[in-house]
Amino acid sequence: MRAPSIRLARPADLAAIATVHAASVRALCAGHYSPQAIEQWLAPSPGLYDRMLRSSTVYVAERAGRVVAFAAVRLATREVRAMYVSPDATGGGLGLRLMQRVERVARAFGAAELRLSATLNAVGFYERLGWRRDPRDAGTRPPQRCVAMRKRLT
Repeated sequence: MRAPSIRLARPADLAAIATVHAASVRALCAGHYSPQAIEQWLAPSPGLYDRMLRSSTVYVAERAGRVVAFAAVRLATREVRAMYVSPDATGGGLGLRLMQRVERVARAFGAAELRLSATLNAVGFYERLGWRRDPRDAGTRPPQRCVAMRKRLT
C-alpha cells in the first residue's frame, strides 16, 4: 500500500475532517474522558470546520483517496489548533509526519516556538516529539481537560 500523502486542506475536505475528528475523539479519547464529556466536545457547532479552514493552515493526510488525518496550525498565534488521526490509521507515523509538516511551515513563517493544548491521551505522543508541558498554563480548554504544551523550533 502506498504511503499516505499530505496536502493542504480544501473546502471539499470539511466533511471528511469532521468525520476523522469525531471518530478519533470517540475511539482514542474514550479512556481519558467520560462519555458525557466526549459528546459535549463533539456537540454540533455550525461552521466550526469552515472557521478552522479560514483561520488556520490545515493539512490533511490521504490514503487511497480518503482523508485519514488532519492538522491545523494558526501561524499568527503560533498555535497548533488540532491534530487528529482516524482510529484505523494510527500507529503508522501519520501524526509524526503531520506534526513535522506543521513545524516546518511554522519555522518558515518565522515562529521560534509553537504551543498546543494536548488531549490527555496524546501527551506522551507530543513529549516523544520534543514538546514540553507548560507550567504557566493550566491547560483547560472546555469542555475537556487538556495539557498545555510548548515546543521550541529553533
